[in-house]
Amino acid sequence: MIFRFLLDHSEPFALDLDTTPMRVSVRPQIIMGFIALGLGKGGLFMSTFLAAMAWSEEGWLSYAVTCSTVTLAVMAFGYIVTFGRIEGCLDADDGTVRLVNRFPFYRRTTCEALANYQGITLTSQQDRNRRITHTLMLTHANDKLNVPLWRRRWPEPPIDEWTAYAEALGVARLDGSS
Repeated sequence: MIFRFLLDHSEPFALDLDTTPMRVSVRPQIIMGFIALGLGKGGLFMSTFLAAMAWSEEGWLSYAVTCSTVTLAVMAFGYIVTFGRIEGCLDADDGTVRLVNRFPFYRRTTCEALANYQGITLTSQQDRNRRITHTLMLTHANDKLNVPLWRRRWPEPPIDEWTAYAEALGVARLDGSS
């Protein structure tokens, strides 16, 4: 769930076809982390105030505990979002794909043969401001092994990039209309 959020709110990224092995790193929009950390700091101030009130008067303890709990959750979310990453390393020479999902205190690395991937899917999503975001994804039967390759806000579908990635990796182009 966290990595799906990270992918949906990422900075633009692209797999570098000119390096061997090919690498991609997906980072979240840094503004999301700053907002969450800012809200967390504001909540920390409120929690301190409510804790002081609970110390001096009765009836404030439940407010202090609730505010502290929400503050810790928001700050943890901000920390995770700020430092979370999805990293892919594709080696077309030996036919392996390494996918790393990580955030603070968690790291999952999976290796899979490139031949086990179905192809490259092009998906397009329109946000509420009518801007279209296109994503190229190396698609596997297991959604957890999908590797994001490219993401941009463009008015037209990136057919040339889609074709270039499919040819470079030796996989099919799949229609992922959405």
